[in-house]
Amino acid sequence: MPATYSLKHSALVVEKLSKARFRVELAGGRRILTTVSGLLRLKFTRILPGHHVVVSVSPYDLNKGTIIQRLPSLQSTQQ
Repeated sequence: MPATYSLKHSALVVEKLSKARFRVELAGGRRILTTVSGLLRLKFTRILPGHHVVVSVSPYDLNKGTIIQRLPSLQSTQQ
């Protein structure tokens, strides 16, 4: 197993917390605490409650993760 092994999940941002942290809900209904990756911070990507994101979760601590990508919203793709 490589050292950079991680689990990737699509999730929904439920709550915005302080210091660029968010509470997201995974597809199974489980909620975890996440932070924003450095690349998204450099690009000033805005993440708000209701956005769909991709979360990278370490297999060693399944309660914390990192937001690595914001997915396009369903409303903008339907119009």
